[in-house]
Order: sequence, then structure tokens, then C-alpha cells
Amino acid sequence: MVKKKRKPKLLNEPRGRADHGTDEAMNQAEGLQFETVDGGRAGALKRVYVSQQTPMDRYAQRKLINDRQKRAAHALFVLYDQTRQAGRLTADYTKLRVDGGAGSGVNDYALADFFKLQKAIGQEAASVTRAVVIECESASNWAKRFRLPERMGIEKLRIALDKLADVLKIW
Repeated sequence: MVKKKRKPKLLNEPRGRADHGTDEAMNQAEGLQFETVDGGRAGALKRVYVSQQTPMDRYAQRKLINDRQKRAAHALFVLYDQTRQAGRLTADYTKLRVDGGAGSGVNDYALADFFKLQKAIGQEAASVTRAVVIECESASNWAKRFRLPERMGIEKLRIALDKLADVLKIW
């Protein structure tokens, strides 16, 4: 029996359109990125993707994490966002100090809380939550970086987010 060779799909072949809305709505929407499918050829189709969606949003949408885990991840991101406003994290000769001295207030406490939280959940859990929640890396990429099977990344993330929810007392 001779196998027939399949014809390759054309790159610019019209397909069913995704439901992103009308062209006018897509041009005015925030967070949509347009990229050409075919290297910028004139008249090439454009692919649309949502650029403001994080891996945590996708995992929640696909039901890979539950609501409690998503709320724990959001709480961690909010705490990290407050620490970014703490400003200087290195020593200098001004009076503003982060190490318990006369700091700028709430942001310094957020930084201390962030470090305590990472210590409470453990090194591996802190590593995966920081990579996925804060740095927007996928769980499988995190697993590859540590030479684990790709599917292990989402499992480690779930465990870490459960630990995080327990520490933050999110029910």
C-alpha cells in the first residue's frame, strides 16, 4: 500500500475567523497584538493574540488551577508589586534604609513580608511561584530550566500555590 503524500497547508490559507469581534473593535481594544503570519508579505493574514494575559490567567481559564490557588497567586503578585515601590535595595549613604532602619514605610514592610513569605513556603515553591506569577514564565519552561519533566511544572505550581494559600490563610 502506497501512502499518499499530503499537500502542505498554505500559510495564508483563509481559515475560520476567531471571535475577537469586529475589525473596528479590535483596532480600539487594549492588549491585542497583531503579527503577520507570513513574514510581512503584502496582503498576508494577521494573527491576533492577547498580550496582557498572564500564564496564571490561562491556567485558571483552562481549569488547571482552582480559584483558591488563583487568589493566592494574585495576593503574591500584589505584595510583590508593593515591594517594587520600596526603591533602593542596596546600601548607600543616605538615611533611607530597608534593613529595619528609618525606611519609607509601607513599602519596606511589604518587602520584609515578601521575604518572610518566600521563606515560609520553601525554596522550590518560592522558585516556581516567582517564575510563573511574577516573571510570567510558563510552568513547563520553569520545569525545563530545572531539568524536570515538562508536566511536572504545573504540578509543582499547584503544590506551591496551595502552600502559599495556607500561609496566607486563603480559604
